[in-house]
Amino acid sequence: MDRAQFMKQLERLLSDISEAEKQEALAYYNSYFDEAGPENEASVIRELGSPGKVAAIIKADLDESNEVICTVYREWI
Repeated sequence: MDRAQFMKQLERLLSDISEAEKQEALAYYNSYFDEAGPENEASVIRELGSPGKVAAIIKADLDESNEVICTVYREWI
């Protein structure tokens, strides 16, 4: 798997989150690849794991953030 395949799969796996959150996540990982350089593409993919794993982490972080927001809101009202 190369960077393009990784990012395409990640984008597909994030299709069920908001467009803004998806674009933010994709920009982050594209930047991560850019900073590592093309010569380190394979090692970055090994480090990140599968696109499925990355998507699951992103979604878990979003769920956690939403729980915090709901808790703060409930305490405020």
